[in-house]
Amino acid sequence: MNDARVMQLFQLLAMLPDAEPWRDLAEAEMAAVKAELRSDADPDDPRLDPYAAARAFLQYRRLTAQVSPTYAGTSAGSGQGAYNLAEQFVRAYRAACAPLLRDDTFCFSAAQSGKGGCT
Repeated sequence: MNDARVMQLFQLLAMLPDAEPWRDLAEAEMAAVKAELRSDADPDDPRLDPYAAARAFLQYRRLTAQVSPTYAGTSAGSGQGAYNLAEQFVRAYRAACAPLLRDDTFCFSAAQSGKGGCT
């Protein structure tokens, strides 16, 4: 993962003049993405950059939504619409990175005589 590229993409997504004050948030999301990697995945795969940036953008939207009041007539670039967009970015970029990431989904299984179960 390229830290500088992640910061650049995060800055574009969040439409910030300077993303540096949010570096800790972005680095936390980069670490979370690294923790999701499969053991055989390439940690320098360029698909990871937009995924980490999208995760940072989602966290940024969560934090800024808590301190930004919403009024009738608020633009579509803020509030719930922007939050939903941030979630869509994360889902899309995670799907693109799926071959690199562990699948930690929980699965119930009723295995009988070696048949069934999660794969």
